[in-house]
Amino acid sequence: MNFLKTDYDHLPEGGGYDALPTGNYEVVIKDINEKEAATGNAGIAFQLEVRHGIGNEAGLVNANGKFAGRVFFTTVWNSERNPEYRFTTLNAIAVAAGASNKRIYETFEDFKKELINKPVRVAVTHDVSTFQGEDRVQETVAPWDWEPTQIVLENV
Repeated sequence: MNFLKTDYDHLPEGGGYDALPTGNYEVVIKDINEKEAATGNAGIAFQLEVRHGIGNEAGLVNANGKFAGRVFFTTVWNSERNPEYRFTTLNAIAVAAGASNKRIYETFEDFKKELINKPVRVAVTHDVSTFQGEDRVQETVAPWDWEPTQIVLENV
């Protein structure tokens, strides 16, 4: 029995994943990784997945489940001009994910381990980035746009 046989005639259509519409989403933090931009700036990338099982909640773009399961990324970059930015942003994210007051994370791995699979509510906006001469719209979440989840689901 083979695991997979490739078939060029049955490939999914490309380009079907435009940026999510702006607005509020209930998401789960799926992964967190340190990264470095081509410019040398360090950052922390958050992989977020739009939650499944959300009913007709007022104020949520995903109330009908249309975007459930969609994954997107947002990054917190270091700022040489404003070194407090990263602390302020990561603090807001940790609090939104349920961290207790005065919680100390000894390492990045401790921070990551505690936040993975936590639900949060975010407000998605759009940024335009240029990559290889092409402008692309991408999702972004500002530090003040992370809040605790407002929807508790059983068995999620």
